[in-house]
Amino acid sequence: MPIDSYIQMKLYTLTKRQFLFSFIAFFGLFTGSLLIGWIGPSVINIVSADHGIETDKSILSMLSPHLSMSQQQLWLQIQVQYSHYPMRSEEIQKETKLTVPIRVSIYAYTNDTKILLNEDPRSHDRQLMCYEGVCDPVTVFHLSYIRFPRYYIEVETSQALVNRSSFTPIWKSYNVSFTELELWFRFFFLITAFLTALALVQSLRGHSLQDWSIEQKWIIFLLIAVMLYDNPLFPLLLLTSTPLISVVDAVFTVTFFCSLLMFWLCVYHGMRKAERHFFSFYFLKLCLVGLIWIIGCVVLSWSALYETVDPTFSITQDQEGFTIVKIFFFVLLAIYIFYLLFLLVRAYSELHSMPYFDVRLRFLTTLTVIILLISLVAMSLRFGRAFLERDIVMEITLRWNNAAEFLCFYSLFNFYLFTLAFVYSPSTNIMGPKESTSFAMLSDSEDEVLYRGGKQGRYMSTAGSVGRYDDGEESM
Repeated sequence: MPIDSYIQMKLYTLTKRQFLFSFIAFFGLFTGSLLIGWIGPSVINIVSADHGIETDKSILSMLSPHLSMSQQQLWLQIQVQYSHYPMRSEEIQKETKLTVPIRVSIYAYTNDTKILLNEDPRSHDRQLMCYEGVCDPVTVFHLSYIRFPRYYIEVETSQALVNRSSFTPIWKSYNVSFTELELWFRFFFLITAFLTALALVQSLRGHSLQDWSIEQKWIIFLLIAVMLYDNPLFPLLLLTSTPLISVVDAVFTVTFFCSLLMFWLCVYHGMRKAERHFFSFYFLKLCLVGLIWIIGCVVLSWSALYETVDPTFSITQDQEGFTIVKIFFFVLLAIYIFYLLFLLVRAYSELHSMPYFDVRLRFLTTLTVIILLISLVAMSLRFGRAFLERDIVMEITLRWNNAAEFLCFYSLFNFYLFTLAFVYSPSTNIMGPKESTSFAMLSDSEDEVLYRGGKQGRYMSTAGSVGRYDDGEESM
């Protein structure tokens, strides 16, 4: 009788020294990426001038510096300073919050000619947080792509504010050197992910799909998803002025992170469940992660599309329903965390003493916890409490402060998947049943040994496999 095939993963054959080397290689590559980012160029190019604004009654006029498409995006912030600020002792230590209306007209400035870009400027209210007469910079508008070398801006606001204040324009755009670094590293991660996926598929090609473990099936999908995260269409953001590319980039990013969320749920549940029918296994998970995916795609896509019509629009300040959407998002995230912890505890309680399954659990959990801890530390250092505040200017806050932050997130998740692909790939030292009868548990399908589907419930059994091997040896 032919011996049933199985796939012995490298995870089963690695020694403790090789495990340690895998983690050292991961941290070495990640640390190297951070160092490159640390010594790399600054992300944001800032141009500020005290004399850059002309005032006429209630209108502020200003001309942008020279720009190129490699600077990707453009922000204009204005810092307000009162000329005659009351300095009574009881008010010196207080913060003052002012709400002022603004209406912005944006012109393309070419050859001393102005072309109005937003023919129907819309009025928005913006809050100024002031302390001792000096206000925090307020974002006036954001252009998600740069089509012209210069822009001429007219901001209409309260005449009383114009009469009693001085203004400083702050122009922000991406540094051209950072754009080049981003292009090269996105290309590097994209090619590496493609080659890793190709090598893994090639190594698994000789095995039946039924013999693949659930991790091996998912890691192929995740390598495709991380290629979307690296965004092969990113160069088009620099070459075209269509908002569709920005929308696709947002959808790619949300899709990758939701794929990771789905992967963790399916793996921790699938290790102890051999029969994975759609409604009993995938449906609830798809509903939960799917809602998170829809919210992420809608919020980011709506913001990108609406900004093309009204560059002064801010979804966090001008969309009344954003607070409700954000609360709903955090509720879904909390449900996901509790569900994942439940599956993790159940998996450990049932599988921690079983050969090979305990190795799979411990390795995936250890590496995933490391990834999540690094991500949480990076996000807390980057955002602080701002991510939970409604009046955050998302267009500025959700961008990188320096190249190290960009490389931190991109290298972290790419190297995470590359490490998983290495340990889940088939081992070259595949042992036959005569060499190790303990691997007979993998002879049917790596996951089916937990549940035989009989009335006796779940059990670990190798006797049947060993018996088949004995029969096979006799027949041979």
